Amino acid sequence: MSGDRELGDGAVCCLLHNLVPGGSGRQWVHLLGRHVRQGGRATIVAPPGPLGELATAAGIDVVPHVWDDRTPHGCETLWPLVSDHDVAIVHWDHRVMHAFEPALAACGRAALVVHQAPHALVRWFGPEILPSAREPLASAVAARRGTVLVRGEWHRRRIASAFEVPTRKLRVLPASIPLPAVPARPASAEPVEVLALMRLSPDKAAIAQLAAELVRARLEAGHDCRLNIAGEGAWRDGAIALCERRLPHGSWRLEQPPDDPIARLAAAELVVAQGLTTLEAAALERRVVVARAIDDDRAAGAVLTPDRYSAAAGDPFGRPALTNDPVRLWDEALALDAEDLVAIREMVERANSLEGAAAALDAALRSTTPAWPAQVARGLARRL
Repeated sequence: MSGDRELGDGAVCCLLHNLVPGGSGRQWVHLLGRHVRQGGRATIVAPPGPLGELATAAGIDVVPHVWDDRTPHGCETLWPLVSDHDVAIVHWDHRVMHAFEPALAACGRAALVVHQAPHALVRWFGPEILPSAREPLASAVAARRGTVLVRGEWHRRRIASAFEVPTRKLRVLPASIPLPAVPARPASAEPVEVLALMRLSPDKAAIAQLAAELVRARLEAGHDCRLNIAGEGAWRDGAIALCERRLPHGSWRLEQPPDDPIARLAAAELVVAQGLTTLEAAALERRVVVARAIDDDRAAGAVLTPDRYSAAAGDPFGRPALTNDPVRLWDEALALDAEDLVAIREMVERANSLEGAAAALDAALRSTTPAWPAQVARGLARRL
């Protein structure tokens, strides 16, 4: 291993739940791609998906592997591959989370990465998943050569409370993006387009719901306004039904996901978003409204301002003060001036840049370093 590499490890193996274009998978492609560019080696083990091509282009080895109910017992041929790395990073998600202990045993060091809200899995799989989900979290907290990574201070407190884990046992790996260049065209003072760049999935419905209400309110106030929803997924019919129900004909359209999401955000005037898209739009000095679900049919939001940065953007699981009043959201969004937008971009650079996340990951992985060389640790772990 080269001591001057930012992640501090020559070879990193990341066990991901999937390679769909969501925020968690995309962040790992960015982080591991940076590690490869700095001379390290990285492997992603995950079911095939669209991000696989991006990962391969970044120099990451991609090993297709479908996690199933037999994990980890159905993965015997995987552990020799994992053992050829200095550290394993395991996603805390259905099935793949149970690979944490064998991954730790295979290479001697491992991190369990939590990208979800405390009970997000319950929405997908029901309450019966919670006892199973606790097991790898408890193992990672107790492991001397393991660590648990969460997304921010709000997220850390929520995970600690929900699973009765000491907060000091959870380390923060902030959400992060490669910082894009500021576009030549400044943000419009009177936005006409409202853009919802999203995966068309029921769990992301709040983005489209809030965007539709913003457009509806603007039209009712006599202003020109239109909604563009850019994305694909199984909820496409639901998005169409929402727009047909809430907006007049001709005031909305669905676009295919853009080949260049950053360029699409740069061309937008007002963006409704969650997660990494919030950071990307903010870094492009665009006005952003962060969406949160009230229930299955309604959404609320918060305009991203410098004062709200930590709760609304810096931590994807933060809890900013919300409103479901679209007129108030418009008033707050239009009150942002160029200096505010520059200040928010600077906050992204300080708190949520790829460089900052890589440094945080490096510190977390170094905290798991055994007192003896990594090769000896791996050999001992295999004998246990």
